[in-house]
Amino acid sequence: METALPHPDTLADELLAMRQQLELQQVQLDAVLQLTQAVNYNFSNAALIEIFGYLLTQELKAERFLLYLEEEGWKRYVSKGLLAEIYPDIPQLLEGQERCGPMKSEWQRHFAGMEWVVPVVYKQRPLAYLLLGNFAWDTDTRKNLLQYLQAVTNVLAVANENRRLFQQQMQQQKMQQELALAAQMQGLLIPDKLPHDAHVEMAAIYLPHRDVGGDYYDVVKLPSEELVFCVADVSGKGIPAALLMSNFQAHLRALINYHHNLRQLVAALNTAVLNITKGDKFITLFIGKLDEKSGLLKYISAGHVPPLLIRGEEVKELKEGTTILGMFETLPFLHVGKIHLEPGDVLLAFTDGLSEVSDYRGRVFGLQQIGKMVEAHQAESLKDIEKRLLETLVKFKGDRNFADDLTLLGLRYLG
Repeated sequence: METALPHPDTLADELLAMRQQLELQQVQLDAVLQLTQAVNYNFSNAALIEIFGYLLTQELKAERFLLYLEEEGWKRYVSKGLLAEIYPDIPQLLEGQERCGPMKSEWQRHFAGMEWVVPVVYKQRPLAYLLLGNFAWDTDTRKNLLQYLQAVTNVLAVANENRRLFQQQMQQQKMQQELALAAQMQGLLIPDKLPHDAHVEMAAIYLPHRDVGGDYYDVVKLPSEELVFCVADVSGKGIPAALLMSNFQAHLRALINYHHNLRQLVAALNTAVLNITKGDKFITLFIGKLDEKSGLLKYISAGHVPPLLIRGEEVKELKEGTTILGMFETLPFLHVGKIHLEPGDVLLAFTDGLSEVSDYRGRVFGLQQIGKMVEAHQAESLKDIEKRLLETLVKFKGDRNFADDLTLLGLRYLG
């Protein structure tokens, strides 16, 4: 019994189908190689899109397509001749679509002319959506091609995401370098040595909330054997606050040589701050001028948390002064406080980053607790007192981070 041979036309059709299938597979392989090489050579996003578009329009016969890539917000990439303005900027309607398939009828009114959806989702986060129209292939071939296109689109989307993350990482590294440089420069503005002589003992703690901060303290010895010291707090945090702080320090150092009167000095500083910030930022300031021989302390507290003067069992808040600097062209009131220090008196000036430290219940450490602690240990050196106070604050706040810059300047009058 003879076996029937296939009809020549049938054999030709099968051979043609096999040839088309091989050609299609070759196209797919070439496309993957091109995209992979382009990714390895770090081609631009535009170049990758061009390769991707050529594959779709020229090799896979897609008459139109629309590609969305997630780049901290959705961005559209379209093929030649497609009117992008008729399509939504953000494919919110497509979210939740994780498999290749035909576009739902309710979507088609938003994406006119599009018939198929190819999503790329990573860890439940959509990275890309490819929409296709007039995709002229038979059903079986189309199914395989859609799965293939999902893989190719995945290569493109992952490359795009990796580039974005790399650029983000480089930007963060650049910011860290700039912050480190800013912190180094700011460190030069903070006194590295404080007076410790026959008249005064001084010590300080400076802990910026970030690498740089808006807190500031300074100590200046005048030829008149007077000691000017201050603690200031700029509104805000980070580099903007640090820049204003450095500018304030420059003005203070310049003006202190022209205004020996504390009232005039603070008024001039207020004008300087207002000219710099135009009323957008403010500075609180405590500034004191101590006659080291007589012990007379003149001071102004400009909206600042009041420093504490500890004398034996007495704790006194130094409140005299004015409002914050940089709010009014002319300060509405300006009072100079005066007090004679006695040997052994301890004065602590600090920012609210210290006095307002809170625990997990939201309870604030507060001025009263600071005063009690210093009173109990005032016989110790200032460095030891400040170290003990910082350790107590760290224990009090628990696992919480300090919420603000923290600055503490201490002075003990020795007579």
